[in-house]
Amino acid sequence: MESARLFALSKRRILAPFIWIMFFILSLRVLARFPSGIFEALFILVVLLVSFISFRSMFIGWSQGKSNYLQLILFPLFLLPFITAFQANMEFHQPFLIGLLAQRQHFIIFSGYFIVEALKNKRISIDNFRKYFISSLYVIMSIMLFFSIFINPLIFNGTDFVEFSLNKGWHYEFPSDVIATVILFSVFKLLKENKKRFIFAIIMGGLYFLVYIQDRSQLMMISITVLIYFIRNIGLSKKFFYLIWGTAFAAIVLGIALVAAPDLVNHYVTIFTNASTIVTGGQTTEYSTNMRISESAIAIKGFFEHPYFGNGFVSSQFKGGFSGFFGYFYASDVGILGNLFVYGIIGTFIFYIPFIIALYWSKKLRNNHDLLLTTCQYGMIFIFLDMLTAASNIKYMGLPSIFFAIIYYYRYFRKTSELDNYSDNDQVITHRIKK
Repeated sequence: MESARLFALSKRRILAPFIWIMFFILSLRVLARFPSGIFEALFILVVLLVSFISFRSMFIGWSQGKSNYLQLILFPLFLLPFITAFQANMEFHQPFLIGLLAQRQHFIIFSGYFIVEALKNKRISIDNFRKYFISSLYVIMSIMLFFSIFINPLIFNGTDFVEFSLNKGWHYEFPSDVIATVILFSVFKLLKENKKRFIFAIIMGGLYFLVYIQDRSQLMMISITVLIYFIRNIGLSKKFFYLIWGTAFAAIVLGIALVAAPDLVNHYVTIFTNASTIVTGGQTTEYSTNMRISESAIAIKGFFEHPYFGNGFVSSQFKGGFSGFFGYFYASDVGILGNLFVYGIIGTFIFYIPFIIALYWSKKLRNNHDLLLTTCQYGMIFIFLDMLTAASNIKYMGLPSIFFAIIYYYRYFRKTSELDNYSDNDQVITHRIKK
């Protein structure tokens, strides 16, 4: 009896958290490019697992004449890689199967459906899910910081785990959206619950953005997202309080940076000055900005040639990828233009459907202030804004899929209070098939 109790305890407190945290690490492709290939293999295993469970659940529901909104949203997203592979075959003569396999990360979209099914069937409680998901975000940030601070990326030179740019030098290829989510959650904990210990996480996340990511558009988008939350959810008196202390804190940080890292400060002054020069119609000699202009021109030309379904996605294993055909060109670099180039108007719109619906559902959820829900809602806002300048959906679909699934779960399965009785439920668009 004692051994059985210890096994059950270890399963609940050790094994279950470990499995779920590994699930999130793999779904978000944090270490997918690690040279050993083990994490990519595990990622594919997760894709197959969540896809099988999701399709099985769907088929059982359909056999009973039942369907729901989440299935309708996933269906066009599921078809999109097949259309994209066909387009790449027609335009670049890339074999269809290579084009489809090159987009394998896209099928992690079913991780969200898997999570909803697990929550619906009580295989995990929403409280435990919240704990495991948030914990995984901090674990992932720790992994990314560990590699960036302590392991020279030159060790992995020649692998996809690192890349070189003139602005950043050698750096790791990690999903920066995860760090943005950590910052958002930590800011919400600080502003809503006055949890001062989360200041450390905000500082670490901010430093990671400033020192290692160095993406001016993402810095701007995360600031805009926090500002939207600040304006909508903080009272007037608290606004003044946080503005005063925030300004003082920012001044102290800037003063320390000017003394400890003047080159970094000058670097940001330069890149933001160059960006403003382009916006006002001027010219700049900055390499990265000029390359984005060149890539944008390629994307616009390709879009006008194939406006509806795009040009498709070319694997780096096929003639060097897009760069083998156009010189230096990465579709994800140029945001919405890259999406329009790869997927066309119809495909790009399909990607934006979850964001539009999440915005609509936010009106129904305005009285629910659960921090997991809030983080997912504002995480969707950040990714929506970020996709305008950096098409992260081309490389990382795990995080927005999880965000949207949680918003869906709260919309149709999670009551905000005992007095809140939704008329909607799982079978919101249930159809009974008449024989």
